[in-house]
Amino acid sequence: MANLLLSLTDALCKGARPQDREYSLRDTRQPGLALRIQPCGSRSWVMRYRINGKLVRHLLGTFPETGVKAVRQIAAALRAQEAEAPPPPSIAPLFESFQAEHERRYAASYKPEGLRTYRSYVRCELLPAFSGKRIDAITRQDVVQWFERYSARKPGGANRALGILSQILRCAKTWGYLPETWRNPVTDIRMNRRRQVGTFLSERQMVELGAVLNSRMAQGCKASAALHLLSLTGCRVSEVLLLEWGDVLPDRLRLRDSKTGPRDVPLGVPVRQFLKAYRKSVPRLAKVPDASVFPLPGQPYNAIRSVWLRVRKEANLPDTLRIHDLRHSFASHAIMAGETLFSTSRLLGHSKIQTTARYAHLADTALLDCAETVGRLILAQVASPPRGSPTSLRRKAPDDAESCGGELGRPGTGPSQFSAAL
Repeated sequence: MANLLLSLTDALCKGARPQDREYSLRDTRQPGLALRIQPCGSRSWVMRYRINGKLVRHLLGTFPETGVKAVRQIAAALRAQEAEAPPPPSIAPLFESFQAEHERRYAASYKPEGLRTYRSYVRCELLPAFSGKRIDAITRQDVVQWFERYSARKPGGANRALGILSQILRCAKTWGYLPETWRNPVTDIRMNRRRQVGTFLSERQMVELGAVLNSRMAQGCKASAALHLLSLTGCRVSEVLLLEWGDVLPDRLRLRDSKTGPRDVPLGVPVRQFLKAYRKSVPRLAKVPDASVFPLPGQPYNAIRSVWLRVRKEANLPDTLRIHDLRHSFASHAIMAGETLFSTSRLLGHSKIQTTARYAHLADTALLDCAETVGRLILAQVASPPRGSPTSLRRKAPDDAESCGGELGRPGTGPSQFSAAL
């Protein structure tokens, strides 16, 4: 909206509506005086005039704290040089006002689930803690006290809410509501240490789970088929439940939307065989491209979770095991099978390889094998003297081989093999 030239009144200033961009209402009775209205709804008085040809600009307070009549008197005294300029007041918006703008301009790009999470933390935690404060008046002490109280109840939730608060305040500075010298009070506040809750199924547990799922799939349980696909691909629950037959390609699953955006999931031979067999069991009319691959009654997630609880009990799995742990199991078994973190990260659709590293648990047997391999390689290096030394010339190769445990003394075992093993 263009700047408007009006005879300002309190009622007119109060009724002015925020727009997508900042605009001003200029007063006809006091030249140079204007009410600046920001997108978040904050209203502040600005006075511009010239002294000896030099442009001077003063901030005269906010509306409605300073009314039209009072601000005209201040502006007139300034122009007549009958009074000194008042100290610049804070024109930063209230936290609740700016948060509404942040949700409209920034959080609107979130996915529906992310937007619900954002609104929940704002409504339940941030607004009760910081409403009524101007964003430039929120101090580090305010944030620390709130964060410690919340951490005592829910450490993970406190971390998430702190991240949202930091993002809101960063946007306030980026969008010009705060000076360049302002420092974000959230900076350097240490988040709570995350408790690793993920686990993975052992080979025996995977066999028992597979037997129960196969038995249920033979009875036509679609939720069990979805769980089986989760264990074979490492996909997220939402990714599988949103699958349509048009997304199932000969060699991959085309995910139209996921946590990290659209992506393709390559399918190995076992997964292709499973999907081919499952597709044969589905009626022809239910296999059109826009039909759901796993049509579940009611709320799909509640339906698959209900089946998971029964499957978990039948397979004698721990009561703490979650559906998402099937994804953890996929990552862990991939690492134990010799796949790299990079390859496993691509299969899981992680945007950061550090996320995959958190999921890559190793079974005790795999760690034992690794320790034994490294130990034997080190023993081979220690037991083999440098080439050309008197000790190596006196020893015979067969004796060396026997003293090192047989195969460790064979040719080809050297620093390059040791580095590769590590």
